[in-house]
Amino acid sequence: MRKYCCLLLLVMWVLWTRSSGPTPDSWTAATGFASEEKCLASVKEKLDTWRQFKDAKFTKNAVTFTGNNSTLTYFCLPDSEDPRKRKVKEKS
Repeated sequence: MRKYCCLLLLVMWVLWTRSSGPTPDSWTAATGFASEEKCLASVKEKLDTWRQFKDAKFTKNAVTFTGNNSTLTYFCLPDSEDPRKRKVKEKS
């Protein structure tokens, strides 16, 4: 059990940003965070910076700019997960 607790402490969280719109989607990763809570606080901070734009429409973790029809979506994921990789279903 002690090893399990230590492994939990080593999990880092990565803030992923997905940009989508008229151009092809792109993904960027921010430096890791020590906890999911710190990562989510960074998401809130980033969304708050966009609030000054009049054409910005918000959802829980995304902002869409109606002027150019583009969206920034933020995801906090463990460092072992990469949202760019598609899960392929195996046919049985």
